[in-house]
Amino acid sequence: MAARLDRVLANDDFLDLWHSAAATVLPRISSDHHPIILRLHETSEHVVRPFRFQYMWTTHHSFMQTVSNSWAQLTMASSPIQLVTQKLKRLKATLKNWNRAVFKNIYVEMEEALEALNAIQAEVALYGDIEDWLLTEIDCTVRLNTVMHQHQINSTQRNRL
Repeated sequence: MAARLDRVLANDDFLDLWHSAAATVLPRISSDHHPIILRLHETSEHVVRPFRFQYMWTTHHSFMQTVSNSWAQLTMASSPIQLVTQKLKRLKATLKNWNRAVFKNIYVEMEEALEALNAIQAEVALYGDIEDWLLTEIDCTVRLNTVMHQHQINSTQRNRL
C-alpha cells in the first residue's frame, strides 16, 4: 500500500496574493519523496523575445556541428565586417530553427517526461518489478534528468543567478 505524504500548504493570504499558484507533484527520481514544483505565476507562451544564446544548447551533442555547418556555408560579402554580419545572421536563423527542432518547448518536454515516468511508476507499483518496466523506468528517469538539467541551465540563465 502506497500513500502520498508530500504536500504543499498555503493559507488564504498566500492564495489571495498568488491566485494563479499551481503545484505539480513530480515522480520520485533518487529519493523516496516526490519533488514538488510550485509555480507562482503563469507564463505567456506568445511573447516575442529578442534572440539570445542559450547555454543549455551546449549540452546537446549536435550543437557544435550545427554551428560549424552554418559558419562554413559560402557567403558573398564586399568587406570582412559584412561577411561576419551575414554569417551571424545566418547562424541566428540556424540556431532558432535547430532550437525548435531539438529542444522544442522545454516545459512541454518536461511535462512529457514526467507523464512517461509517472505512467511507468504506476505500472511498477501495480504489477511489481518486471524487468522490462524497470528498464523503461530507468530510461524515463534519464530522460527526465536530462530535461530537468537543461531546464535548470535555462532558468539560471534567464534569472541571471
